[in-house]
Amino acid sequence: MFGQDVVDLYHRTVDASLASLPFDASSREAFSAWQSDARARLGAIIGALPSAPANLTPTREVVEETGAYVRERLVYETRPGMRVPGYLLTPKGLDGPAPAVLCLHGHSRGGKENCLDADTGYAAFAPQFAERGVVAFCPDQIGFGERVMPEGKVTYHVLVHGLNMLGETLIGWRYWDLLCAMEIVSGLDTVREDRIGVMGLSLGGEMTLFLAAMQERIAAACVACYLTSHRSTFLDSSHCTCGHLWDLARQFEHVDLAALIAPRPLFLEAGSQDPSFPSGDAAALVDELRSVYTLHGKPDVDLGVHVHGGGHEINGSQSIPWMVDRLS
Repeated sequence: MFGQDVVDLYHRTVDASLASLPFDASSREAFSAWQSDARARLGAIIGALPSAPANLTPTREVVEETGAYVRERLVYETRPGMRVPGYLLTPKGLDGPAPAVLCLHGHSRGGKENCLDADTGYAAFAPQFAERGVVAFCPDQIGFGERVMPEGKVTYHVLVHGLNMLGETLIGWRYWDLLCAMEIVSGLDTVREDRIGVMGLSLGGEMTLFLAAMQERIAAACVACYLTSHRSTFLDSSHCTCGHLWDLARQFEHVDLAALIAPRPLFLEAGSQDPSFPSGDAAALVDELRSVYTLHGKPDVDLGVHVHGGGHEINGSQSIPWMVDRLS
């Protein structure tokens, strides 16, 4: 009978606390100051990071060769004993260093394999980049692909909550892995280190958001089926526990996190039939964020959105050519 009191108090708390420090687009100076402060606050939320990676000299093995690209399996260490496998797709016939994209999978057991697949909601987006002359790198994120947790007491949920109790976060561990992936990719002779982008679906979209928000080296980003609002997603209904970061929603709404990418190129994909991330919120976010790009003289050129007719999936018909254009 009295349980509704708890729900009502929860909603009042959300209303009173959500995004207490929104972005300031009153001037370029004010926005720059907000970004500097916000990155420091977001870094503290993500959690402490190692001072240096363990071993970023990967082993490399060719596993496939098509008419358009060579696919290698790389394995490297981001922390002592923490191995990460990934697929590197290098276009054939490059005249010199090319742009590159980190291609990030979501909550899908196949991990990096799904980034190659046209039938699992990923539209084979990594091969599509490689076929357009862009180097693509697809690392397995913790918990998926070859990094699926073994059966035992330390389950995925124990990992998430245990790290939170220890002052660290699974998002932070994944973020560090992606920083290491950036270092590997930027060090390749085939890659232009100043033209590295990132694109991901769902969890991959979330990590795309955090990486691009924190790392100004990211030249362009595409977030698929994630960027909407905390209010309509993680604060409203059940989602994966790894996305519930301490204090995140109190300090930032999704649009504020996206503002940390501005005025660099940012593209959003959303499915009108996505049950988890409302496409209307994605479109509204772009409308709100456009003021920042207008402030920097780029209201349309470097901010895009495609609401397609599908569900929780990458469409790619607009986002991939857009990314290739912005990185070229």
